[in-house]
Amino acid sequence: MAIDVEIQDELGQTIARYDGPIVGRDLLKLAPPGSACFRFILPWADTTFNQEQIKVLKQELVDATSRTTDLPRLAELRALIDFLGRAEGAQVYVKFVGD
Repeated sequence: MAIDVEIQDELGQTIARYDGPIVGRDLLKLAPPGSACFRFILPWADTTFNQEQIKVLKQELVDATSRTTDLPRLAELRALIDFLGRAEGAQVYVKFVGD
């Protein structure tokens, strides 16, 4: 199952939708147990990150690129990192929409 990702404003209105390689449940296996944000993305529920958390999540995803040599997984990570880079500004959030 795919996890949808959106950038939203403070009212929950969608500003942008991720349209890169599918974000699948397998990606979550790259989250180390001690990660501050990445490990909390739930495939069965919605997970929302604020501006400060987005910065941490981006770095954790960058770190995850060094833990895999799977080319499709690397493409997925890089596309997601690029998308998160668009989530800048006050009252902007990133929401992972699970099942």
